[in-house]
Amino acid sequence: MSNIKLVFKYAFKDLSRHKVRSSLGIIGIMISVGLLALILFLSDSISVTFIDYLSIDAGQQDFNINVRHYNGEPDNRSNYFEFQPLINTIQNNINEIGGFIPRMGLWGDVNISKGVGTQELENETRGVSISGINFTLENRLKFGSFITPGSNELLDLTELPLYHVAIYYKLNEEIKYAENDTIEIRMGLRHGNKVFSRVQNFTIDRIFDFQLKWPVSYTNRPLIVVDINTLYDLFGNETINGTCNELILTVKKGLNLYDARDIEGSENRVKDLAGDVQLLIGINEFRIELPKLLVLGFSEFLSVGITIIFVFVSMITMLISGVLINGILKTSVEERIREFGIFRTVGATKKYNLFIVLVQGFLLCNFGTILGIIFAQLATQFIVLPFAGAAVAETIPGLAGNITFSITIWSILIAYIIGVSVGLIVSISPAVKVMKLQLIESIHPYRKEDVLYKLQKKASVNYKLLIVGAILAVNGAFVLFVIPRILTTGDFALMSGTLIALLIIFLIGMTFAGLAILPLILRLFIRLFRIFGKRIAPVYKIFIFRYARRNSSTVVTFAFTFSFIIFTSSIFSFLANESVVGAHLNYGADLVIETQGWYEPEEIEALTLFGGGGGFLSISQENGYNINPNRILTSDFEEELLEMEGIERVSTVIASPFHLTQIYSEEGQVFAAEIGDYAGLATQEITLIGIDEQYPSTIKTQYVEFTQGNIISSFSQLFSIPDGYTCIISEGLSLSLDMHLGDIIRISIQRGYENEIYTFKIAGVAAAMPGFSSEFGRSSASANMGGVMISQEIYMTLMDIPPIPYLEKIFVKLNLYSQGLSQDIMALVRENEEDFDFEVISLQQQVTQQQLLFSIINIFFSITLDATVIICLFGLLSSSYSTIIERKKEIGIIRTLGLKGKEIVRLFTIESLIIMMSSGTVGVIVGWVTGLL
Repeated sequence: MSNIKLVFKYAFKDLSRHKVRSSLGIIGIMISVGLLALILFLSDSISVTFIDYLSIDAGQQDFNINVRHYNGEPDNRSNYFEFQPLINTIQNNINEIGGFIPRMGLWGDVNISKGVGTQELENETRGVSISGINFTLENRLKFGSFITPGSNELLDLTELPLYHVAIYYKLNEEIKYAENDTIEIRMGLRHGNKVFSRVQNFTIDRIFDFQLKWPVSYTNRPLIVVDINTLYDLFGNETINGTCNELILTVKKGLNLYDARDIEGSENRVKDLAGDVQLLIGINEFRIELPKLLVLGFSEFLSVGITIIFVFVSMITMLISGVLINGILKTSVEERIREFGIFRTVGATKKYNLFIVLVQGFLLCNFGTILGIIFAQLATQFIVLPFAGAAVAETIPGLAGNITFSITIWSILIAYIIGVSVGLIVSISPAVKVMKLQLIESIHPYRKEDVLYKLQKKASVNYKLLIVGAILAVNGAFVLFVIPRILTTGDFALMSGTLIALLIIFLIGMTFAGLAILPLILRLFIRLFRIFGKRIAPVYKIFIFRYARRNSSTVVTFAFTFSFIIFTSSIFSFLANESVVGAHLNYGADLVIETQGWYEPEEIEALTLFGGGGGFLSISQENGYNINPNRILTSDFEEELLEMEGIERVSTVIASPFHLTQIYSEEGQVFAAEIGDYAGLATQEITLIGIDEQYPSTIKTQYVEFTQGNIISSFSQLFSIPDGYTCIISEGLSLSLDMHLGDIIRISIQRGYENEIYTFKIAGVAAAMPGFSSEFGRSSASANMGGVMISQEIYMTLMDIPPIPYLEKIFVKLNLYSQGLSQDIMALVRENEEDFDFEVISLQQQVTQQQLLFSIINIFFSITLDATVIICLFGLLSSSYSTIIERKKEIGIIRTLGLKGKEIVRLFTIESLIIMMSSGTVGVIVGWVTGLL
């Protein structure tokens, strides 16, 4: 025990003796570990904030229950349902649900006023979305709030009397009413096989904005709010009393279902709970939407971005901390060699000297790490988050003032363990050097290192060959054994983590390879800086190359930092652009109307797994599909769309064979298509797509990519019936089946029990087709169910379907003056939701959402990189200080040769700048080249 106290006492004494050196080391470690802790605390805060963002985007809705229409349902089945029996069933069986909020929505229209303060009306009308809510219930559950437009002040709107309304302020900017005005609303409601129409005058109580009351998408809706009892009274209590068309469910507080750092776990927890609810209320009768979970899926990119930053900052932290501690301890050891020798002469063991150096390293890291964690907490809470909050608020107004500071004990432990462990590991080298010193050599007054020759034991193993062989073997084993196993898991987090690790290793290798050109770049900068000091140029040139090994750690730090900055910036820029391109390829047009209610292939797979076998054919014949054909969009809907103002062009896509099988499941018919060469030797099941002549002029044609043929000639041949049957196939099918432009191929069509073969000529081969991203791909791996386009006329002939076909989706092109009014047009389209099951998707909204996500990543990434550069500069300062201490004799010599104090300062300043700029240039070149690859 006394020896331990003595070791700590001496270590403290030596550190306090060299206050400047120790302070620089502690501050350097504090900043580097502080940055690491800051990233961890940011990760915790982002995770909590993203959950708040889920609530903002989804309007606090965990689950949303509404009617699901199925095949064989009663003819008079309504979209409005009695909610109390469902609430009782769920409450009696599931404890995790905390709130049940019924809401009643319908569409209507109002006349636009000539101006605020006048009762005169325009002849122009405006469609409105009417939402009936239970004010008493929602106030008790604290479900969202009404606020004053233009501020976050709560609005005094806790109730609405019968036949009183509140109008959303964005809608009111169009219709121009004032509080206490009377507004006439014409509305309609279909309940079963009855249609109710009402015209009623209402008194306007408030013009409002909202927070967490509805999803963010409702900010673009023409929203009018009434008490739900007003709708019951207006349409007749005996008819619709106690009904709603959506039942919102919220989970109990404290039940942590969502975690942005554990997306897969969050999905499993939410889906398990939703599955329990679904089984209770019925699989066919109702469907459950998961608004928060849908948004959480986008956080995978955020999680990957945080992981990349964490790995990078961890490496920089360990590198800088290691360089600082190693430099300080090596300098300290060199200065105290005789002291260690004297300790040995008075009875101390070799381990005593070893422990002194290790304890010094531990103390430096311990003080620096603790101060770094405290610094990170204060900086995150009072500097970074307010700054990030202001930046994020520009793109996500709902998050203004809502970015929550949060830390976990694990983040503190990780930062502390990394900080201290690096110090101990780096301290081993100088400590072992002290322990191995010969006693006589250490106390010799004229001790110096023998530079003439050094005896070395003859090696029995060729270590160079061993290392090279081990590296090659590890690389081969990783490719052959590890990567295939990772791919088979399908775990996105594992795959992204592996990819990140490989990218980091690749970048490190490229950085070290790039350092080979460092001498050339050093010479260029030395020549450049001759302008600022010709007299001292020969001196700093000698110093730079003489102490190249001493400066190697600083060079590596700067090169790696700048290469990572350039590389990751280019990667995130590429991903942001790809996400925009992906959105255009997924949706293809300004607006896309997609039929809802289909069973997707994944669901069919699940049914076959748990349904006792039988496969695809048996499910269809046994009426395994429950989609209601009466709720599917038909080509008649196209005419209604063209009558809407603002729509320039519409293109329809007929239901695919897979969807036709579901539509005609009652008749036991199976529809399928298969492509093959003319002889039928090589075949592949395909997705047959029937498009009309408006398709090329409706979609975003700049994203169409033909590898064989072109957009004009290929589509021209496709719709030219006299030329025979023609088709456009995907690049994946072309590669897989060796089919090319102009080839004659065969397509086998199955219609129920009939099977016919038709010959087609390939009019084009496409690698990308807007609206059909999953059907058209580049690789042969995308050949399974790959896309084959034909004209609608040929499609209807081949499939033998009615002249008014069912539609899978509709592409809508808005005219030039209506691009900013897409939300209004979407509202008009949604008025048909009572008759059909469909979803309206705005391409611009999807693109904005993608850009918003990457803007969040970019903000936090920029903050991190700026802090990293500052740390590297401090590392350069610390390294320069250690170098100056070691070169006291040389400084004295050049002073005797005539250099003045200011010139000495300029000498070391220029030397540091040359090292920093040269290594930074190497990093920029490596990062740029790697990013291009």
